[in-house]
Amino acid sequence: MSDMEQARLVRWGLSYAIDRQGIVDVLQGGLGTPIYLELMGPLFPGWQPDRTVNAGMIKASHEKYSGQSTTQASSVLGKGTDWIEYTEYDNAAEPAHEWPWKIPTDLTEAGRLLDLAGFPKGSDGVRFEISLNKYACETGDVCLEQADAVGAGWEELGVKTTLLTEEYGAVVVPRMRDRTQPWPVVKNCSVETANYPFDWPPPSADSTFSRPAWGCSFENRFLDYMYMEINGERDKAKREDLHLDMVDYYYYWQLYSGMVQPPRGVAANPETVVSWDSRSTAGGYWGRPQHIIPVKK
Repeated sequence: MSDMEQARLVRWGLSYAIDRQGIVDVLQGGLGTPIYLELMGPLFPGWQPDRTVNAGMIKASHEKYSGQSTTQASSVLGKGTDWIEYTEYDNAAEPAHEWPWKIPTDLTEAGRLLDLAGFPKGSDGVRFEISLNKYACETGDVCLEQADAVGAGWEELGVKTTLLTEEYGAVVVPRMRDRTQPWPVVKNCSVETANYPFDWPPPSADSTFSRPAWGCSFENRFLDYMYMEINGERDKAKREDLHLDMVDYYYYWQLYSGMVQPPRGVAANPETVVSWDSRSTAGGYWGRPQHIIPVKK
């Protein structure tokens, strides 16, 4: 088994051990929903709760993106069949296994995957040790408790978890920038909302095209290709097809496993404001006053 396949199985095992609904019910007071991936979950355009992916599907995507492209993506990044992970699909531990979009909390399956990856429980009940960075994120200090809940699930699985409370901007971000961040984090460096359009590319932070001195601590040609190709494609249906392949890729490799979607809303006086809708943006912000439609008197 290759290092890439072993790491993928570990990420899936850890993802199965997250009690997403429990975090929503207890820590968010029942507000919001679970989310299973950075760019896809309930309320997102294109959500398919019964969809699954397998190694053959993702290998076929590499082959599909090995010809001429709409943009300069193919000339800049080369053929999809030349990318480093292409050879991994034929050597997958379970080539026909269907990996779900809607990931349940299942410690039995989580344990099976870690066993398969070569991390059985030792005589002390521990499979391996891991650290998790936690800090106040979009949910404020609740984020610290959400990280605790994730760590508790991993501990129950037999993964000894150390929770590292570090300042995001001053400590974690420089490691992201330098590509030296060794631990998973409670929040991805780029946060999207459920109004993220289904025909959009990945966030630039997930690609080589992020702003100077920034990034999510890795670079990936498949996502670079999607960033270029979706941005350059004029046909919306084709952009959506590209986006779907991109989401399937995220799922198969378990990049940015999700936790929860906290609600994000706005309150205004109905006697003075008709509506305050945001445009479709990655952040989905309402705070721009130019979007306010006032009551006409």
